Amino acid sequence: MLTRLARSVLVALLLTVVVTGQEKLTLTTPVFTSAGASEFRLGLLLLVRQTASGQESHIRAVFAEVTPGTTTFIAGGRTLVCEYEGATADSMIVLLNKANLTSNSLERRVTTTCQTDGKLGPGTISGTPQ
Repeated sequence: MLTRLARSVLVALLLTVVVTGQEKLTLTTPVFTSAGASEFRLGLLLLVRQTASGQESHIRAVFAEVTPGTTTFIAGGRTLVCEYEGATADSMIVLLNKANLTSNSLERRVTTTCQTDGKLGPGTISGTPQ
């Protein structure tokens, strides 16, 4: 169970990711059969390290639909989820922790990893990190 301080830090980190990121992914092939959503932006990134209580490491990246041509989230829009668990998640957390993010932003790194692993469709990443 997370302590109050740990929950506060987690919420602050999540809000930072949601508020500051301005990069987006435009999928080559739209997803969802109704209205064909094709533009998404990382809306949530959750990194959980293995704990003494036995909880496995976990990464959850949620890409939320944005208004086409912008980086503005659509209220109630569709989402794509990319998840990793266990040893794979733990290894990725170590790599992200040691990564030089000056040439490749955290959002871009997470997005391209999810694409490479087939958890997101192909597409282009545009915009600059904020």
